[in-house]
Amino acid sequence: MKTLLIILTIAPLVGASQTKNYLAYHNRIIEAEEYIVNRQFDESLHVYRKLSQEYDYMFLKHCKVAAQLSAFINDADKLFYFLEKGLKAAWTLKQINKSKHFKNFKSDDRWKKLKDNEEEYKSAFLQSINTSLRTEVREMFAKDQKRALRVALTPVKKWRERYTNRKFVPNNRAQVRRINEIIDQTGYPGEKLIGDKSWATVIISHNEHDTIYEALRPKLYKALERGELSPSDLGIIETWRIVVNTDRKEKGFAIWSEEISKPEATKPDSLRQSIGLRSIALNNKLIQTEKELDMKFYLAPFHGGLITIKD
Repeated sequence: MKTLLIILTIAPLVGASQTKNYLAYHNRIIEAEEYIVNRQFDESLHVYRKLSQEYDYMFLKHCKVAAQLSAFINDADKLFYFLEKGLKAAWTLKQINKSKHFKNFKSDDRWKKLKDNEEEYKSAFLQSINTSLRTEVREMFAKDQKRALRVALTPVKKWRERYTNRKFVPNNRAQVRRINEIIDQTGYPGEKLIGDKSWATVIISHNEHDTIYEALRPKLYKALERGELSPSDLGIIETWRIVVNTDRKEKGFAIWSEEISKPEATKPDSLRQSIGLRSIALNNKLIQTEKELDMKFYLAPFHGGLITIKD
């Protein structure tokens, strides 16, 4: 068993066929990121702004990156545009106030407007998601983490394996089957649908050697196209699956911080390109740019980082 992470109304997907393909969205995010590493911030912001206008949903992390860039080049109009858009997608004023990037703009009259309209933004967020489904998936995640913690803290291998096989695995498989049902009925329960990107991702990542994944996998790729699942989260799920099934012989999408050879990097880069996830080289450049600009680009999972390619 791999190391465990401690970490509505039901309606059909009406009009799903008319939804813009988010693979194109994520490829344009890569374009914006290329502009960032080349210090072409105006061009990068132009891409973010166009995406926010052309797609019905913009991922919160992209609002956050665009807001930081706007503040960096002192473009107040774009800053308040992305701050407001982020607040409607569950970014909070408390979190925004903690960021040093925006402190020079607090004297602007529009800052007071953000404060005055905080409840309105929160209401807009709740109206945009499926709140009952959010509650259900959050409870599923809490149970998953409780059982994962029990496995992690059981010191005796025999007892740990017994609990894993008798309790953790059966419950996890039941939860993943429920997620499969949710996808069929409503869509993938991620950031766009329930306002959280990680709960379902972690639950599915804990699922090993289970036949349900054969049915679930193509639905995850469709969810990516609909904007319900991000490339990085799909990459996490798929990489865990590949790593476990090959006994760590293959790197999958090379999501986590590690050292790999040039030949080993070829396949992960091809897989990344297929789902609109930045290349390993661009990922590493952005990590360096984050440090130089003292920003946060929300690149890797919570346990990810620089991927070193050795000769």
